[in-house]
Formats: sequence, structure tokens, C-alpha cells
Amino acid sequence: MTKRHIWYAAGAAALSLGFAAGCGTGDDTQGADATGSAKPRTSASATSTGPAYKGAALPALSRRPAWSLRADSSTGCAGDPARAAATSTVGDDPETCVLGDAVVVTQDLTKYPGSSSSGDEPDEYHFRARLYDAATGGVRASVDVEIPDSWPGKREHKPSAFLTVSQWTDGSPALLVVDGDVTEASGLKKESVETSYTMYSPSGRKLGSSSFQGAGRTDLTAEAGHVLLDEGSKSSTYAPIGGGDTVPVHNRAYGQQPIGSGFGYRVATGSDVWDTSGTWLVVSDRLTGKELWNTKDDVDVPADIASANDDDAKPVRIYPLSADKALLAWELSDDDPYDALLGVVDLKTGRTLAQGPKVAFGDVAGDDTADIALSPDGGTVVTRFGGGAVAWDVETGDELWRQEDDEQDITPLALPSADVLYASVGDMRLAALNMRTKKLLSPDLAPDVSLTEDGDALQFTTDGYGVLAGQHLFVFAPGSA
Repeated sequence: MTKRHIWYAAGAAALSLGFAAGCGTGDDTQGADATGSAKPRTSASATSTGPAYKGAALPALSRRPAWSLRADSSTGCAGDPARAAATSTVGDDPETCVLGDAVVVTQDLTKYPGSSSSGDEPDEYHFRARLYDAATGGVRASVDVEIPDSWPGKREHKPSAFLTVSQWTDGSPALLVVDGDVTEASGLKKESVETSYTMYSPSGRKLGSSSFQGAGRTDLTAEAGHVLLDEGSKSSTYAPIGGGDTVPVHNRAYGQQPIGSGFGYRVATGSDVWDTSGTWLVVSDRLTGKELWNTKDDVDVPADIASANDDDAKPVRIYPLSADKALLAWELSDDDPYDALLGVVDLKTGRTLAQGPKVAFGDVAGDDTADIALSPDGGTVVTRFGGGAVAWDVETGDELWRQEDDEQDITPLALPSADVLYASVGDMRLAALNMRTKKLLSPDLAPDVSLTEDGDALQFTTDGYGVLAGQHLFVFAPGSA
């Protein structure tokens, strides 16, 4: 668990789980055809036949799982491209298992010729995603993807490449389902390639679907309910999923984490090359291109920064905190024991909402990644930039505690309540801490086997249910253990 992610107590994510007992796999009934071969179905609910949980109690969650699913060799987790973009580890391919208030389970139903070690490719790949109600385990929807081996897309042939987490136009979580087909040449007709992009809400409702012809449209990426058609140097062209006119969207800076929901905001660096007065951040609307605010003219510079910099050079970095707020990290002078002073700003206006603690960037100096866990009510946060975790109050900026020099590294993962923090703590792997006192509540909670690839075993839905993806899948209700 060494990756650096933006973590929220209510993450939007998805899990690709194959399963055996606990969720009747043989009684699906065919539903309406949404995208040709991406077929939504109705299905049986998860039942009490799932595996029993034998692990340690998880603070802030029920002692026994509300429901569980038994996994088999076809199980794993659906992809999360946004989280992959927010990591500093090369080659990370994060997978997660929640989508809003739903649990997402995917299954590889592909029938491979010969033995599993023969290496022969099948004629068709078959993947399935199920959306489960986090509270009851009932199946809200089931979607199938069938990809012929002749389809020319570059996606790796696994569920997490075709079933991924994204956002709808309003910024709400949505499941993106990519499906493809090839029609062989016949008579005068050339071979044709079709790719469909369909999005589903956590409730299982189809939000929209679009199909594209040609081998050049097989690997489109999705953002804010749109697919990226053509990339430009300053702006790119997006097409809404479900139909409609294309829209030009201003590009974010290279490698920049998403700022704001939907298409959100663009952050660029401004500078005055004539009098070398330093650099500043410029935040603009990605759809209109209109500048909204900048740190040179519109943001109140903290007193510690203003007094330490007599000239106009006040370097600052920005990090996403929530849909409408961001963290500003003002660079401190070289003689300060810390690297930066944090603050909270309104993303739309740049108005300062709180001044936070000083932090050390440590081994991520110069990088744009951070570990951030925000409480469901948005009132408290734990941040880590490489030099040690710090817990603080978002509204007042008051520091609650910080990692000491003689303590193991604390990497915040999730803050499901105001009282409990889940974190990766040194050699204890997943551990639970008292959010107010930093006292260790439970160490070594991560299962020895994880269903997630490059992901974290414990995740939380928007309504507070904990999803533990170990050898099997266990879903716990919010509450004290």
C-alpha cells in the first residue's frame, strides 16, 4: 500500500469480482438491450450463503458483515482511471469496488480454449458487471460485455479495462461500459468496427449510450459524461454520451489531478517575464475558458507567506479537496523547518475559507500527488505529502495532531467518521486510528489476499458501508464494532 492517492471516505469506485455462492449466478433473466451487446439484466440477490467473516473487528463498522460474496479465480476489481492518474507510482492500475452507494462486482466469463496455461486466445471475451445495493446485497442491475478477439482496440482483455468508474455530466459517479463488435467483410462491403460507450448510475439506470464506427474510436476515454474525440494543444473536443453537439473543453495542465466535479476547473501557471516578479496560479472554467481567479490578485496571501517574501514571488500549489474546495500549499522560505503552509479555498472564487497547518513535502517535493482523506461531513481532513501525516479541522484550520519523527509513516486512506481514520501505517499495513488522539485502535487489518489489483482492500460507499475486498467480499454496515 505504497501508492499516493486522493482518498475520500465516500469514494466512487468499482470491483471486478467473480463469485460462487451467495448471489445466484444461474437465474439471470434477459433485460432490455442497452447497447447491442452490453446487456442489462435483472438478477437474484446476495443471500446468507456467503462466506463467514473471521477477521478482526473494523472500528466504525458493524462487527458482522451485512452480507458477503464468495469469490473465485475469475474475480478482481473494475478500473478507476481517475485514481490511476492521481498516483505517483509508474505502472499503477488501481481497481476499486464501490460506485456511490452501490457495490460493483465484475466477473470474467470468457471461455478459453484448451488449458488455462496454453496461452490460446478465445474467439470472444465475455465480462459481466453487477451493481449491488450496499445495504441489502440485492442486485440492482447486471451488464454484459462481449468483445470479439478480432476487435482492434488496445485495451487489455480483462474486465477492469472495459468496466471502469467515471462521472456523469453533473459530477455524480457512473459506471462506464465499453463494448465492441466487428462485422466481417461481405460482398462489396468492407469489414466494419463498432464501439459503444454506455454509462450507468449507481442505481443501475442507463444514463446514456453512444456508438462510433471505425478502428480509431475503440479506445476513447470518458470524462463528465462525454468521450474525448480529438485532443488539441489548448482545448480538446468531447462528445456527450447519449448524443448531442460536441463541445470544446480547455485542457488541464499535463498530469494534473482533476479539480472540481464534471469538467471542473483548469489550473495554469502565470508569470511576468518582464520584471521577473515570480509565478502564480490561474484558475479558469474548462468549458468557457474564462479566468475565475488567480493567486496574485484575488487570494488573500497568509501573513507568514507575505512577511517571508518581500517581492511578488509567492509560489503555491493546488490540490483537490472536494467538489467545490481545494487546498493551496504556499511555499515557505528555506529557513523554515517545513516546506509549505496549507489553506482551504473556494474553487469557484478563490475565497480563503481557512488557513491550515504547516507541512513537509518530504520525498514528493515537486510532485503534484498527495494522500488526502476527508470526512463525510467535510469538517476534518488528514493530509500527507511525503513528510508525515497531519490531521486538522477544515473549517478552522486548527491542527489536531501530526505524525512525529519517531513514529511509523501514516498514509491516510479513508475517514469514514469523525472518530476513526483508516491508514497504512508502516509495517502494520491497514490500521485504524482514533482521529482525535491518533491512538492506535486496531493494527494489521488488511487481508493477506486482496481481490483488488493495485488497490486498497477497504473502501467506503457514499452511505458509509465498508467494503472489504479480501479473499472474498464482505460488506459492513456503518456503526460501532
